Amino acid sequence: MTSEEARMRELLASPPFSKRDLTSEEAGIFMEALTHDSYVSEKGEGVPYERLEFLGDAVTELVASEYAYRLGGDEGEMTDTKQSLVANRCISAAVLRKGIRIDPAARVGNGHIDKRTKIPVLEENMRADIFEAIVGAFYLMYGLEEARRLVLAVLL
Repeated sequence: MTSEEARMRELLASPPFSKRDLTSEEAGIFMEALTHDSYVSEKGEGVPYERLEFLGDAVTELVASEYAYRLGGDEGEMTDTKQSLVANRCISAAVLRKGIRIDPAARVGNGHIDKRTKIPVLEENMRADIFEAIVGAFYLMYGLEEARRLVLAVLL
């Protein structure tokens, strides 16, 4: 097992993910969810997270929209509630607030790695995108209910 895979497994074993004993297929999809295009460009290997992030963004928006709808209010209020949950800065802040250690597990190019610590340091949009890519992976592998559980656990 590579150190990258070990960091991915450590991240996913911790709450709110709580996924242990991943199959090789699950591990591969989660590695994709953690892979920025700068890593692929520099290393010439891996698949970047953009496709999973696209799907996870839609799932996250659905869950946030449903939550806003259940709170009530007019369309403007529901939109404000949804946006307060799904904006990149809000997702990134929620991930940090919950102590979810996405940054060390991310596979990024050298421009995103702290020269002193050798640990990835993500911009908030990258952190949010990776979270959404993980949501997309959850949706594909475990279904909408498990993806919903993850989104609500992190964003609320």
